[in-house]
Amino acid sequence: MNQSIDNISQEIKALPCFAKGQYKITPLAGGESHECFSVISTVNSIETDYFVKSLADHKETAMAEIASNLLAAEADLAPAIIYHSPLWLVCQFIVGDSLAHYFAENVTRLPINKIIIAMNLMAKTHQLKLPLNHPILAIEPLMLRQTINKAITPSQRTVLNKIIVKITPSQSKNNRLVLCHGDVNDENIRLSDSFNPESPLDHTWLVDFECSCLAEAEYDIAMFIAINGLMLTDVDIAIQSYQQCADVVIDKEKVVAYLACCYLINGLWYIEAMINSNHCQIFIVKARQQFVLFDQLALTQEKVVPLLNQLLAN
Repeated sequence: MNQSIDNISQEIKALPCFAKGQYKITPLAGGESHECFSVISTVNSIETDYFVKSLADHKETAMAEIASNLLAAEADLAPAIIYHSPLWLVCQFIVGDSLAHYFAENVTRLPINKIIIAMNLMAKTHQLKLPLNHPILAIEPLMLRQTINKAITPSQRTVLNKIIVKITPSQSKNNRLVLCHGDVNDENIRLSDSFNPESPLDHTWLVDFECSCLAEAEYDIAMFIAINGLMLTDVDIAIQSYQQCADVVIDKEKVVAYLACCYLINGLWYIEAMINSNHCQIFIVKARQQFVLFDQLALTQEKVVPLLNQLLAN
């Protein structure tokens, strides 16, 4: 959606949930794939904060995002949804901080690892009922599609496709599928103003269900490790934390197999974002980080960083 803020503001004010009162609409920075806004409504001198997200450029994922967000909100794992349509999502605004920023500011006095907070929310999301007609993760086709990118040459694509076929874990029909968030990065975990480090599993919320899908729990754990740039040694901490919150045995080998796929998914996504962004250097750095972590797994003779070095050096 490439519109002026005035045009977008008029669209937001025209939504049924904003029929009365005065509104202050402010664009929110930080989202890498959606336009998001803070809306402060004043009705009868009472102010209410809302989070508004445009789904206009992401129609293919909008319905899945709304369905999973509704289920999570019902379970008090995500902010309440006030209104939704194929083009807009309006939620309760959580006044507080992201997990990433909170821990950066308070790391020396917190009695708990932030992985535990993330795994608690993730495990509870995995216990939700499965939405009807929700997308099922098909990880190999997903990665193969991502290599079709104008920044990647045909010869590079051939090598990447060879790597993808080698690393893709088997996905049989008997695999236990759960509702995965798909992007449990530290910015997508919100801590409200009521958050207390002495009770760190309370007043925490998951946001941004754009990448939600039905997949194995191991995939969501792997994506969490990858997208937050954690170390391989953190895999054990994540698995232990998850199993403390859910009566499920997690397969570490499968987590590592998915981890390799997640590094490629993220790195290739950043390359695509680099092409379409005015902040390409940021995405180059993030892509390189994911590909370096992939190469460190040493699962294939082919290395991604040397293969894409010229692209990543731009």
